[in-house]
Parts: sequence; structure tokens; C-alpha cells
Amino acid sequence: MHTPRRLFFALWPDDVSRRALADEAHRLAPGCGDGDALPAENLHITLAFLGSVDTARIAPLIDLTQRWPSPCGDWTLDRLGHFPRPRIVWAGSLTPETALLTLQADLWQALSHHGFPPPQRDFTPHVSLVRQADRPPPETTLSEPVRWRFDHLALVASELGDGGSRYTTLARSE
Repeated sequence: MHTPRRLFFALWPDDVSRRALADEAHRLAPGCGDGDALPAENLHITLAFLGSVDTARIAPLIDLTQRWPSPCGDWTLDRLGHFPRPRIVWAGSLTPETALLTLQADLWQALSHHGFPPPQRDFTPHVSLVRQADRPPPETTLSEPVRWRFDHLALVASELGDGGSRYTTLARSE
């Protein structure tokens, strides 16, 4: 029997962007109820959440990731938002980044050939900053826009634990 793993495809921020987003998360958390800033090392954008995947299906996903042409683009985060369920405060963009939207659509097209149906809702590019946020942030924009340059795609396994999620990169584009 194969134990399933929780998988998703993501982009990770560069160190400068990560620090700026972590600072925003810590600044915002107290104003959002009992919210907790996400750890800096967990900040990412999810392009495709696959959910629980049987380990027998992981090898083709690793191969897909390693063969994926390295994405190259910039994303400027300047907007704040709140998802009431699952109580997340997030950073995103007032103007969607075309390269990011295209990458996400192309990824789901490739994943559909591996038996993963695309989600039924529109993609809202965002980075979760605060979890357990009972209310939206007091402002709608970041204190300073964050420019994030992305250059690789990662296949990531997520393990839920007492202290939140722990992520392990299984493969990345080169």
C-alpha cells in the first residue's frame, strides 16, 4: 500500500522578497484578530494544489517538474486581501501579472494529462501572510510594494503538524 502525500506546485520568493513579506506579515498579524504571521520559510505562491496524491503517482510529477522550462518573470505585490474561509490574510497584485497567469494555466494543462483536473474557480495569485485571521487587515495595500522575481517551479510536499505546515521540495525546474 502506498501512503498518499499532500502535494502542490509553487514559486518561492527570493530572500529580499521573503524578508519584506515576512515583515509585512508580522506587522499585520496583530490587527487581524488572533492571527499568526506565517513563518518566512513557508511564504510561497501556490500555482496548483493537488491534494492527497498516492506515492505511485509522484514520479511522473517529479519528471514533469524537472523537464519544465524554468519560468522567468517578475511579480509586484501591492495589494492585501482576506479570505474569510480559511481565515487567511494575503498579499497579491492590483494588476495581475500575465506571465504568472500563463504559467499557472500551462501547468494545469500539463497536469490534466496526468489525471489532475483543474480547479473550478478562477486563480487569484497570492501569498498567504497571516493564518487564523478573524478579520481583514486594516488597509488594502502593502506598506511598500514587493517586487518578486521568479525563476523556478517547485513540486512540494506538505506535512501538517502542531506548529503548522512543513514543506519539502521534491523537485524543481532547472
